[in-house]
Amino acid sequence: MIFEVKGGSYSYDGKNDVFNNISFSVSEPEILSILGANGAGKTTLMKCMIGLLRWTDGSSFIDGCDIRNMAAKAFWKRVGYVPQAKQTSFVYTVGELALLGRNPHLGEFAMPREKDFKIVDESLDILGILHLKDKLCSRISGGEYQLAVIARAVAAKPSLLVLDEPESNLDFKNQMLVLRSISMLCKERDMSAVINTHYPEHALDISQKALLLMPDKKVIFGESAEVLHEKNLQSAFDVPVHIHRFRLGKKEYACILPMEEETCELTERVVQMETRIAQIGIIVEDPDAVEKINSLLHEYSKYIVGRMGLPYKERNISIISVILDAPNDVISAVSGKLGMYPGVSAKTVYSKI
Repeated sequence: MIFEVKGGSYSYDGKNDVFNNISFSVSEPEILSILGANGAGKTTLMKCMIGLLRWTDGSSFIDGCDIRNMAAKAFWKRVGYVPQAKQTSFVYTVGELALLGRNPHLGEFAMPREKDFKIVDESLDILGILHLKDKLCSRISGGEYQLAVIARAVAAKPSLLVLDEPESNLDFKNQMLVLRSISMLCKERDMSAVINTHYPEHALDISQKALLLMPDKKVIFGESAEVLHEKNLQSAFDVPVHIHRFRLGKKEYACILPMEEETCELTERVVQMETRIAQIGIIVEDPDAVEKINSLLHEYSKYIVGRMGLPYKERNISIISVILDAPNDVISAVSGKLGMYPGVSAKTVYSKI
């Protein structure tokens, strides 16, 4: 499924736009993170996306169909919405809460069938909370309740999950639990997700795309690594930041550190002084990616010592080797961006000096 917003604008009073002429898209199994300062309109944007608020201009589309022309049940079969979770005062068990997600698939007066209960169990199981099925929602932790609310949305078997601050008000462990569950769902269920988050690190960790709401009402949309860099984050949140990238095993991590102006300048000078020699091996399976790769390497040309490309016609692939002498975060950025291109694999080897 491809979910798109084309030319979306919204105003509460008809005069002052919250945002203007927004366009973006997300498809399975991508995760899109929406970020911006408090009051930038993140929750409002989400509500406009799924029709809970009506766009002033523009519209949302599912596979080219304007959602305003879709029946409500047909829409909610394809889209699961997880609002900001507040534990309910109603006496629901976790299983009963998740069962509410089957409503779009039931007739007006129909009772849940055995199939519906089975789907609910599967949804709870995939999120690791099947053992809580018979527990009251008032007797479980905040993280467990957040997973139960996600299970309710998953029980509808949607193609797109829309989650409003799913990790807010949770401790560190439960934040990671929720984020890993969302990432796992998109991979294993071939779903896509749109997340509203206050945490740029979380967006860099799990999302392939990012949409950044700027103070001047402009929007920056694109691949996460290209949108969420130091300059854009400083402009969006009015805080100088330094992004430190590092690799442990096969996974690359990014730490985003808010800094004082003087410290930021000093750190930049130190980082520039500490360089490493690295080789990035690139295998290109999609010929359309070559232009993007060349453009990226040109952007970082001052760090490139040498490069060599070899077409392997028998396998219809190209093999590229790039040698860099650069700060660690630059090497990680280049490798990370290359690895995000469809049909491109990249592996980095560092020298010991």
